[in-house]
Amino acid sequence: MRVLFVAMPLIGHLFPMMPLAQQLRERGHHVMVATGGDAATAVRAHLPVADVAPPIDYLRAAVRGLGRHPVLALRSGKGMADARGGAHVFAVTNRPMIEPLFRAATVFRPEVIVHEPFASAAAIVADRLGVPTILHNIALDDGIVIRRELLRLLTGTALPAPATTLSIAPPSIVGVDGRPMRYTPYSAPDADTPRFLREPSTRRRILVTRSTMLGDGTDPMLRAIVRAAPTVDAEIVIVRPDRKTLRTNALPANIRTTGWIALHEALPHCTAVVNHAGAGSVYAALHAGVPQIATPAPGDRAWNALAVQRRGAGLSVPARSITAAHLNALIDDLDLASNARAVAAEIAAMPSVTEIADDLTQFATPTH
Repeated sequence: MRVLFVAMPLIGHLFPMMPLAQQLRERGHHVMVATGGDAATAVRAHLPVADVAPPIDYLRAAVRGLGRHPVLALRSGKGMADARGGAHVFAVTNRPMIEPLFRAATVFRPEVIVHEPFASAAAIVADRLGVPTILHNIALDDGIVIRRELLRLLTGTALPAPATTLSIAPPSIVGVDGRPMRYTPYSAPDADTPRFLREPSTRRRILVTRSTMLGDGTDPMLRAIVRAAPTVDAEIVIVRPDRKTLRTNALPANIRTTGWIALHEALPHCTAVVNHAGAGSVYAALHAGVPQIATPAPGDRAWNALAVQRRGAGLSVPARSITAAHLNALIDDLDLASNARAVAAEIAAMPSVTEIADDLTQFATPTH
């Protein structure tokens, strides 16, 4: 079977699909990934990659997509995973993907195309080629609605529905339509997790991880954590600190910094985690059974943070507002820890990527 995986040129959009792509390749299927930017670079050494999309300037795409839609811009700014607002932003980045993706797919000749909701250009290409699609949800929002809204903007016409939809969302966090599939961690092949993070700590440990889309600019979440650290009885490890944090000569004694790591290697040895509420970081914490502070922000990040807080597996706290009281509550609250472990058990009970991979051949359309 020939399977094409399509994702936006964003690591957080591609990585949730990589376990399934790898599983299919290990079973002898021909697999190719179509994406771009950092996402293409991160996986090129492990799978064939078609570079079909330029790196995303998310701010520029948001301005172009929402500039004439102030109501949608306001909704998207609230971070509650508004599908129509998100569609207007990602339509800007999908349009230039369509023709390069079509050319790559014509050469590869896929029998099925697996795509994440925000890369619905894949559905247009699949329709041209006459092959089915599989919609692979990557977050806590409803990919079916996102796909529908994106295609409405891109084509104005109805396209065939996906042959099936995969959902990695644990039902106790949020209900997302689709065939359940267990979230499986994936990290960049060049991630280098320091030994001290792969071993138990003699002291309680809080891991801090921030958005891959921020670059090295000043991060208000890190400013707040550095201020709070001296009165927190825990080791605090900041992953990929911004320039200002790196250049600070007098960080509190309980703060350490590190570069890229594999979250799934470090989180089992952490008491808690603070993150930017991106779906990948939220899922990593839920999978590890570690309570988290998730910081709400535009896009889907308020939605993710509130979903975690409602489940009792963490706290939703604005990045600038994090205090020592929040960090101490995160590591002291036994209910938060218990609920986080319960969600991890729920994820572990979902059907594995292996089980799903075994069933996908029924959806393929043989090519000639």
